[in-house]
Amino acid sequence: MALCFLFVYTEVLGQGTLSEDAGVFMRESQMLNKVFWESPLTYFKFLTGVGETQPLIETYLPETTHWDIGAQSLINDNKNILRVHSLIHFISFNSETAHALVCCFVGLMGVKHLYITGKSMVTINSSIVFWVLLLLPSVFFWSSSILKEPFMLLGLGLFLRGVFHDDTIRKKILFGVIGGFLLLGFKPYVIFMLIPMLIFLAAAKWLPKYKIAGAFLILGVFAGLAFTLFPKPKEKAIQTISRKQFDFVQVGRGGLHVYADSVFYYFRTDQIASLNRDHDTVWLKRDVNAQILKLGQISDPVPILLKKENGERWIKYFENTQSNGFIPVTPINNSYTQLIKNIPEALYHTLLRPLPGDPGGALNWIAFLETIVLFGALLLAISRRKKLSEQEKIRVAGLILFALLLSLIIGWTTPVLGAIARYRIPVYIVILMITGILYQEKSKSLKHE
Repeated sequence: MALCFLFVYTEVLGQGTLSEDAGVFMRESQMLNKVFWESPLTYFKFLTGVGETQPLIETYLPETTHWDIGAQSLINDNKNILRVHSLIHFISFNSETAHALVCCFVGLMGVKHLYITGKSMVTINSSIVFWVLLLLPSVFFWSSSILKEPFMLLGLGLFLRGVFHDDTIRKKILFGVIGGFLLLGFKPYVIFMLIPMLIFLAAAKWLPKYKIAGAFLILGVFAGLAFTLFPKPKEKAIQTISRKQFDFVQVGRGGLHVYADSVFYYFRTDQIASLNRDHDTVWLKRDVNAQILKLGQISDPVPILLKKENGERWIKYFENTQSNGFIPVTPINNSYTQLIKNIPEALYHTLLRPLPGDPGGALNWIAFLETIVLFGALLLAISRRKKLSEQEKIRVAGLILFALLLSLIIGWTTPVLGAIARYRIPVYIVILMITGILYQEKSKSLKHE
């Protein structure tokens, strides 16, 4: 499957060379690896983040586009995947297959820990649990990639094992902490969406009765107090979601970003004909309405009329065509009211799309069939569900909470079907776990008795 991934990203999505994020990560991690041979001390500053400065970035990594994303994100997970691949370059001799082999091992370890967690929660044959987890198309494909997903799967497997598996307290803490750090480093939004589930599970365990209703009430009170007492973080949260959506829409729709001192100008694909170009330099043929973007900031884009008579020239920063899987999403525009109105759209996009007729290639059909089989199995499990114990009800409620929150954040911000299929992997894994819990004919403890 790793060879299949490399073929898709080289021949199908690319033109004979590794393309998209996979190509960027390979190229820029190689640039980072080369820093070691120029200045080992500087390399270790980049590797650890200790002592890294903007002048160092401009000196040693000026051509990278994924290393420095400014202040928009608290954690730059792109840096971490570049760091990992820069280390692999020491033994891979720039072989893409060697990088894929390492990532396959990491992804398989993630599947292993998900299997250990899942088999303890269901009475389905353990071999079936393993093979279903491994061969779930989205897991099988993306765990074989050289992107962030293998590391996310390992983090998720370790974290859920720490939360749900019947290990010693020491092991549960160890697995949970390691898994949490992996998720924080490679997919921060996943661990952030797991935190409400943890609060819910802790509250349900503490309450003497009405555990599920009481836990949801406590979670709601915490959320309400957070929004009331901390208005600035609340405002920053909606700005961040809106800006993430805006940036993703621009990338999905395609266009050209040029660097102009401390800001960027963004031109839509239909405006590129109004530009002159010479290698990496861009200037105007005629007056154009563009947008001002600040690197890594969450402030709103600012419209600007750029005039040809000023004779300005800019450096091309990033250019792409419209994604084959681009779909329109309703702009949030920093409005919590609009955010709430977008809930049905967000859940529909994340949980059910792509559908037949949606934009994209043949891989859409694989994702569609996976969705049909997954939700078909869930409906079958619901129709044949056993009487759940109180602990099982709490687990199911907590997993549903996580799946819904993660589905919302993906659906609110992501306008590209291929990206949705990648980002929702934890959601589909959790749906599998819920299906297994519901389908049990009797609890494992009764079975042992």
